[in-house]
Amino acid sequence: MPIQATILTIGDKYVNGSVHDEAADILESICRKMGWDLVHRQILGDDPEALAGYLLQLADSGKVDVIFTIDGIGLLPTDRVPEAMHPVCEKWIPGLAEIMRHKAFEKSPAVALTNGLAGLRGKTLIINLPGTPTAVKDALDILKPVVRYAVDQFKVPSA
Repeated sequence: MPIQATILTIGDKYVNGSVHDEAADILESICRKMGWDLVHRQILGDDPEALAGYLLQLADSGKVDVIFTIDGIGLLPTDRVPEAMHPVCEKWIPGLAEIMRHKAFEKSPAVALTNGLAGLRGKTLIINLPGTPTAVKDALDILKPVVRYAVDQFKVPSA
């Protein structure tokens, strides 16, 4: 069964159109090439409370296996995606964020300044990704082998 994925790009700069959402274009293409269904794609502003509410709504809908957020994980005052994750996730998966940062560090040491997270709410995996197309592509190269395994783990029916 294909993975049901959602892409949320976060940032007022995308909402107002001053920056093109190229990283999400790359992510969508990768997801489709892997045979995943793209359930939803949206651009949201920098408000962490609104993002948390949206994440809750999507995760609790039962229609999404994986939510990818793009951007909003740096040091700028508006980079608040990880803070929005705290009231949403019921379980943290630090290994995903750690391995993405570790592998990306080889190309760009500045990745050490990001604070993206990965967690689980119910049966939905939520993963924060950086905002550049290259970083998104590199992250998906790392995530491809484990996302299917993760979804299979938490989709197992309860006994």
